Amino acid sequence: MRNDHHAAQDEGPPRPLCTPIRHRLHSSSAPLVLIAPAMAIGSHFYEPLVAEFARHGWEAHAIRRRGSERGEPRADRRHDWSYQDEIDDIEDAITCARRDHPEQPILLLGHSLGGQLVAGHQLNHPAVEAMVTVAAALPHHRTYRFCGLHVLLMGAVAVPLLTTLFGYVPTPAFGGPGARTLMRQWARTVITGNPPYKADRPIATPALVISFASDAMAPPRSVDIFAEKLFETRAVTRWQYEHDDVLPGASNDHVRWVRGSSQVVARIVAWWEKPRATSAAVR
Repeated sequence: MRNDHHAAQDEGPPRPLCTPIRHRLHSSSAPLVLIAPAMAIGSHFYEPLVAEFARHGWEAHAIRRRGSERGEPRADRRHDWSYQDEIDDIEDAITCARRDHPEQPILLLGHSLGGQLVAGHQLNHPAVEAMVTVAAALPHHRTYRFCGLHVLLMGAVAVPLLTTLFGYVPTPAFGGPGARTLMRQWARTVITGNPPYKADRPIATPALVISFASDAMAPPRSVDIFAEKLFETRAVTRWQYEHDDVLPGASNDHVRWVRGSSQVVARIVAWWEKPRATSAAVR
């Protein structure tokens, strides 16, 4: 019998081992940034973002994404995992970071699905000092244009059908190759608008919630609902990255921003350096 929150552990890839984090930070006041990747994107993709933080004297590390790392098992009928398994991977990474930098504050940065996972961590594990979500939303179909018919079809039809036929979501389907349990949980969020983890209290951690104008995958309205539903109002600073604000070499695309992250990182650094007690909406 499968637990709805944890996939059977003997079917999934092994939990990630601690990766030593022993580099000397350039700035003693800066947090250690742990990046939770988006769906179906491995940690190596975030190397340009890590480098951009380094230009500000900050150290950042991308957490391994199950099923998307080089040389590790992909999702299939035998290899399955859930949101909770991924959230526990974040907790493992934090444990490693606390061990290697016991005095350093930690900032969790979640991109897209990674933002949902970071929120789930803050709600169900001891919270870290601060968090940032980039293009993260609760993908309820009603928050998309035209009532999100295309998203609803994925959640109500495509994901249940594919996971029943194949035991996972194969490529080239959205999220593929996607773990059966995780994708079914994602699909229920599409239909109901509820997160796939316990959320019986709002997140009080200082949080910068970033959306991108015209982002079809995480529309600003979906991001607003994410912030309103899961966070204390006073804890959140909202920033929408408009097209007119994008400088040469930067990007506000749902995925490509990672390769042109100068403005996003500059905004995060400026937010961190402001007094924590006066978070406010920023548009």
